[in-house]
Amino acid sequence: MNILVTGGCGYIGSHACVALLAAGHAVTVVDDFSNSRPEVLDRVARIAGQRPLLVEGDVRDRALLRRVFTDSPIDAVIHFAGLKAVGESV
Repeated sequence: MNILVTGGCGYIGSHACVALLAAGHAVTVVDDFSNSRPEVLDRVARIAGQRPLLVEGDVRDRALLRRVFTDSPIDAVIHFAGLKAVGESV
């Protein structure tokens, strides 16, 4: 399956990417790095033996998401692109 992981460079998202890649899935990550760093995917690649496809951007950007879904046949989405504190999310 081709799985889109939003917030895939965050703590929980990166762990999900490792598990998905280990299970044989293709993984695309959308992340804006507001709470993470792109280098996280280097560690994911070292652990899983392959690197997820990275699309830098905000999940609120409809044009970006339209492009992601047009460019890749996405079968499922796992959404981790959120902020840690409630106050940040309001």
